[in-house]
Amino acid sequence: MSRVSAIAFSLAIAFALLLAIGTIASADDGDRGTPDPRTQLTQQLAAEMQTIEQTLGTVGDKLSAADAQRLRRIRAAYRILRAPLNSEASESDRMSSARRRAAARLLIERDTAERTLLASEAAQLTAARTTKITASGQIPTLTLPEQIGRPAKGEIARGFGSYEHERSKATLSRRGLDFECDHHAPASAPADGVVRYAGPIRGLDNGVILDHGDYLTVIAKLGELTIPVGTQVSRGDRLGRAARYRVYLEVRAKIGPGGLPIDPEPLLAD
Repeated sequence: MSRVSAIAFSLAIAFALLLAIGTIASADDGDRGTPDPRTQLTQQLAAEMQTIEQTLGTVGDKLSAADAQRLRRIRAAYRILRAPLNSEASESDRMSSARRRAAARLLIERDTAERTLLASEAAQLTAARTTKITASGQIPTLTLPEQIGRPAKGEIARGFGSYEHERSKATLSRRGLDFECDHHAPASAPADGVVRYAGPIRGLDNGVILDHGDYLTVIAKLGELTIPVGTQVSRGDRLGRAARYRVYLEVRAKIGPGGLPIDPEPLLAD
């Protein structure tokens, strides 16, 4: 299959799933601005696959150019290395010939190393594409939450999704929600589950990761934790207290390496 055909095939799978799941979900979405969790996941995977295909195309073009350049270098090096040296050549000519030979070998080694790196990158991207295609096929089988509880009492201070950083103006992505709450307010489990991790989370103070079957929740920006790993919790059970004035909530579907985040806001109980 040609590279163009492979790209078309992969994107066709992604967007066919997006269309199918989006059509099924449309009846449930109503006037809600945020798509349902399955549609969110499919949209994420479709966007990621498109990025992978574009990057794979760029790497493929560089690999083709590297192969052409390497072939030219090998031919030139062959001529240099095979060129006979006159037995009456001066010491200066001999040194010059040796330098040309060394330079030819160095260029070939450099081109070979560059091609190896590009080939490795292409292999990693191809593997990532396969992983995304497999993940797309798993979406319809997931049991995702229809409703979850709030981890703390308070209004949403920061929403899910892309936003522009005030100072740098860079587009960043927020994978969860921040709830404004009272100082050291209690934080609770949003759904029944099992504690899989309790401890420091980089950039989020302390936190708890709960396993709910086909999805995980992360409740973070907490102070000292006392709940041990392996504890079975029910929705509303105390997990700890806010480190300051906010509690963080993230929901991740168990799909692909590390899972995929979905917007928790439409799932929150009133």
